[in-house]
Amino acid sequence: MFTSYGTNGLTLAFSAALLYYINMYKILRIVFCSIAVACAAVTILVFALCGIWGLLPLGLGIVSAVLMLLCKGWQEKQELKATPPPAEGDFITGKVSNPELKSEE
Repeated sequence: MFTSYGTNGLTLAFSAALLYYINMYKILRIVFCSIAVACAAVTILVFALCGIWGLLPLGLGIVSAVLMLLCKGWQEKQELKATPPPAEGDFITGKVSNPELKSEE
């Protein structure tokens, strides 16, 4: 899929793949959210007109909402892989940016 002939190419391929997945999860979140909202609106109408058949769109709405939340978690994991948070010290010393302080501990 990605052909690379050096370290820079591999890094570009890795970041391009992560960006693809991050954008894919964003799109899937929007799609599943739209389906869940549409199912919630249809559920009321179907319950009013057909009774028990309203459970079908209700179930589809619940499944869509769960998938939306799963995609959100996956997106956050991929974003952390792409841009990890900066390293911090402990609660006593705060941020450790001086290399001499790191060696004393």
